[in-house]
Amino acid sequence: MIAPNISGGSICLRCRLRLLRQYNQPYQISTSHIFNIFKPQQQQRCFATQSPLAANHNPFSEANDENAISDHHKDPHDPSQGRDYGGSNTFEGARKPALLKSKRRLSRNRILTEDSQKLDSSMLGKPASVIVMRDGGIYKRKHAVFNSRRTDGTDGTEDEPIDRDVDIQSLLDIQQEPPTAQEARKNIDSLRPKTETALSEREFRKLQASLMHGFLKVQLIDYLDRNKDSLWFESGASVVDDADVDADVDVDVDADADSGNKSTTGRANWIKHITPWAPLGSQLNIPEGVDPSTFGYITDPAPPKEKLAVRIMRECWNLSIGELDTGLGETRVTISSSEFLLLMRGTQRWMSVMGQVWLDPGEKIEAFRDKKMLRFVTTKPKAAILVKALHDTIKQITYKTFGMYKVADEPIDNTFLEEVGRITNTLVRRNQASSRILVTWIELKSRVAQGLVGLENLSEVVFRLLLIAFTPRPGTTFSLHVAGLDDQTGGRFVVDATSKEKLGWKDKLSQWSRYTLPLAPEDSRLAVKSKSTLPKLAHPVEPNTEMPQFDGKREFLPDSPFPAHVSKWSHHSKVSTKAKFGYLLHKNDPSTSPPPLPELLNANHPRAFAPLAAHPLYLARLEASNDEAAHALIQTKTTVVIHLWPQRTSKKYAPVYQAPLLELHLATSGSKVEGVESMRAIEQTHTTDVMLPASLVDIRFTQEKYWELEGEPGTIDTWQPFTTFLGPARLDLERGKFDMPPQQKFPIPKRLLSYSDPNFPSTTGAESATPDGLVGVPYTLAGVQVRRSVSMPFEGFQLTYTSVDMERAGGHQTEVSLEPGLTSETEVANVDSDKLHDHFLATCERFARTDALWSGNVVIRRNS
Repeated sequence: MIAPNISGGSICLRCRLRLLRQYNQPYQISTSHIFNIFKPQQQQRCFATQSPLAANHNPFSEANDENAISDHHKDPHDPSQGRDYGGSNTFEGARKPALLKSKRRLSRNRILTEDSQKLDSSMLGKPASVIVMRDGGIYKRKHAVFNSRRTDGTDGTEDEPIDRDVDIQSLLDIQQEPPTAQEARKNIDSLRPKTETALSEREFRKLQASLMHGFLKVQLIDYLDRNKDSLWFESGASVVDDADVDADVDVDVDADADSGNKSTTGRANWIKHITPWAPLGSQLNIPEGVDPSTFGYITDPAPPKEKLAVRIMRECWNLSIGELDTGLGETRVTISSSEFLLLMRGTQRWMSVMGQVWLDPGEKIEAFRDKKMLRFVTTKPKAAILVKALHDTIKQITYKTFGMYKVADEPIDNTFLEEVGRITNTLVRRNQASSRILVTWIELKSRVAQGLVGLENLSEVVFRLLLIAFTPRPGTTFSLHVAGLDDQTGGRFVVDATSKEKLGWKDKLSQWSRYTLPLAPEDSRLAVKSKSTLPKLAHPVEPNTEMPQFDGKREFLPDSPFPAHVSKWSHHSKVSTKAKFGYLLHKNDPSTSPPPLPELLNANHPRAFAPLAAHPLYLARLEASNDEAAHALIQTKTTVVIHLWPQRTSKKYAPVYQAPLLELHLATSGSKVEGVESMRAIEQTHTTDVMLPASLVDIRFTQEKYWELEGEPGTIDTWQPFTTFLGPARLDLERGKFDMPPQQKFPIPKRLLSYSDPNFPSTTGAESATPDGLVGVPYTLAGVQVRRSVSMPFEGFQLTYTSVDMERAGGHQTEVSLEPGLTSETEVANVDSDKLHDHFLATCERFARTDALWSGNVVIRRNS
């Protein structure tokens, strides 16, 4: 009801009648109220964000308190302040008592004063009245700011409040402005479930609808672009810990301070992209062109905004429908290039181990090399487990570096680094700035757990393979000759297509060709065979002799814990001569073609030798027709040959000595290594290559000048360098796996050392007063071979058929060789070296020119 005498802004709220009898009641003042007026104000507890007045603030308390205090100081005997408790004059202009002042109320932000108005009517026999709410204006709250202490040091109990006016128009203007992108992202993120990732389908669709209807498409795209890469794998936790990123542990396995060997556990950012687990249902895989994150959760086609909402829930929040998680689904993980290459090296043992432990029938792991991606087809709980297991595998990545100058004089091409990495299941890269080689591999188990502490690791295997491929063999010289060729213009180079598997790992990457003549008539070939055209060898041909008996004299090494050695180096050198048969190949790449034959002999053109084994049918007939073989025992022997090269160094101190190569032979029995058989210090090696264009094979003569290590039978194994080198080694002859220390120091007599040339690995040692004084020379492991041979006499010489396993360096080879037979020491003086030399060359040439020996078909045809 609206009063007739109030403005339009005053409204009667709910128009309730109320009989006001206050003016008929006697005037009373509450003593408690008076006491409250004069009572000191008590300090109120409040929150940190509230002031003491604001804690219990009443919008009308200030006005009521002011009225009460002003009425208390009025003089009751003052006629002007007389009181009237009755009569109609009270509501007709007479001033009402202050203590009976009308109440005020707050409606929204306006103050309404409660008043009464008399009506010209009666109700129930009494004067009628009505309650009127008068407009008192806009309420302005006073904000009080209290400081605990004034600037002058006194307590701030009398601080005055500071009024702050609220600008309603500015608030309305702010509400009319569009929300910023940051506010939109914050509002979207507020919808994300705090803990649950597997929702019921009803909850999932409800949240999807909230995103679709509550935000614009642009806002959804912005949120997706900023948050989709934050997901690592399905469990929602980060695969890479901060501790893993910084976990670089230095490992000093090289005595050289410049080795730069390091290892690490944990590589950050190895996952480039991962898709949330998607249910496959009845399909085998997700069709091409379909987003894996939305497959199974929306129908195709779907509105773009619906796809955005589902992608946010799947890619950013990792949400899924719980009813779909129990079936098969897929997760795709795109991995960084270096980590993916390491995972794909070799037999991929990590994949087989994970499959045996975690996968059930129907589940699988697939690798896509072109995309560098892995696909896990499992249930959703297993997808997270497999990704975590994959991370644990990548945490085992280890890397080490070494200087390139230790293995090559010139930069190594990346093609060779990739090939040696493939052979060793590592990743080998070259640092262009520092000229260092970086080797990275996955160590599935710690070397301590495998018992391989102090043994050769994969970086040292890479070092060894690069060393023997790019460093010329120390102390080795070469010469090239051609025999049985009258017309040097009739031959040509024929590309070889059958011998690559018999070459070393480096030579397999190049193209080779053999110089040959057209096939001549049989009579002509027989005429050529009767001639002896082989050149004279660089060293005389000496018969092989047995190791002499130990004479009891001992050599001493003062710094050794075993000063009395059970062995000594021989005082007289020997020369071994061996002829191998095969193809002498010349490098014939598009950029490196061999020169014509007259120039080829002196051009030092790159060449390789591929050994060729004689046909087994002919060897069997040869054995049956050989009178010497009938009266001699055919020997079978298995020997482990370890090659050691002097350690290469860049230090240039005088005097600098050229140290000999070491060749250690280990005796075997069955599949067990028995011990040391012999050791040679090879001072010089000369290789004579003889081209036979008119024959099916060529010849390579190898002569070595060496000294032998002499010792008492059965006690040479106790020599201190052997116990240090072979003691921790793991020699598995049956599996062909040999784990050995990469380096070892051996005492070498000064008389076996000579001044080196600039291209020769050298070592420095203290000057010794006598030629027999020992110098400790550090050696590097250069290769391990297992040689299984069968020997028989042939025309006064020894014919040997050998199967050679060269571990990682060159695979498997079979070869046939001729060498002088075994002669006792007493008979050596009676041997005519010149006659033996000529007879040996003639026998080798006849053996090489026998076509039936190398083809086998002639033997069968002639005897059929």
